[in-house]
Amino acid sequence: MPPRHQPKNLILLFKTHKLTVFLTLPGTSTVAEAKAEALTALTSSVLQNPEPHPELMDEDDEEWKVPRVSSVDDFELARVAKAQGRPTGRYEKLDPTAQLKNVVSNWDPIFVQFRDESGELLPVKVSIPPISPEEYEDPSTQKGKRKADE
Repeated sequence: MPPRHQPKNLILLFKTHKLTVFLTLPGTSTVAEAKAEALTALTSSVLQNPEPHPELMDEDDEEWKVPRVSSVDDFELARVAKAQGRPTGRYEKLDPTAQLKNVVSNWDPIFVQFRDESGELLPVKVSIPPISPEEYEDPSTQKGKRKADE
């Protein structure tokens, strides 16, 4: 089977804290252009509005609040470092001059790494919901309508 070609437009998942932003960008875009798009999402008024139902949110809401940014110099984009195809738990900063198609694949998560007041990079902080085997129902074990009634 021939290898799959990358599409002309990439769908990327920008993740930070408990926030995921889906962005569609041409594969020929640079990481710097993707960073500018991420800035517009991070400065969106949606992040500044209070939660409509705070009673449903976690109690550690302040800990998971996305830091405010004002320019692309306030954060960096990173991807998960992998060893033998498996995530290592570390992140590597993306080169701003690189084309997206050369550093990421379609549907890859890109993580936002913020800077502190002194300009040092903070560790990536992201909450990825666990996929529990108990929550997953295997479609092959489900009975059809007629079999379930019998």
